[in-house]
Amino acid sequence: MELFIVGKTWNRGFEMNNEFIKEYSLEYLDFIRAKQCCVSGKSVADPHHLHALGMGANRKKPNARHFTCVPLSREMHTELHQQGMAYFQQKYKIDLWQEAYYFFVNFLVQKGVIE
Repeated sequence: MELFIVGKTWNRGFEMNNEFIKEYSLEYLDFIRAKQCCVSGKSVADPHHLHALGMGANRKKPNARHFTCVPLSREMHTELHQQGMAYFQQKYKIDLWQEAYYFFVNFLVQKGVIE
C-alpha cells in the first residue's frame, strides 16, 4: 500500500488511518524533538512542519501533518521561516522532504509498524 502524506507518495506497506494518527502523531513529535538538527547537528531541535498546521492550530492534538516534521535548531528554524524553503534548501544543499521521509521511516521501523 502507498503512504500518501501531503503531496508525497511513499510505498512502505502500511495504511495510515485515523487510529494510526491518534496513536502515533504526538509521539512522533517527541521523536523529532529528541533528534539533532538535520542541518547543523545541534542537539536541541524544534519540529518544523513541512506541511504547515496554520496559525492557531493546536499542536498538542493528533494530526497527520505532524508526520511531515523535521528537526531544526531554533536558529535554523528561524532562518528557514525568514528566507523561505527554496533558498534554505539550496543554501544548505538539503532536501527537507527527503529528510522527513527518512525520519518517518525510521520511526515506523522503531515502532515495529514496518520492517
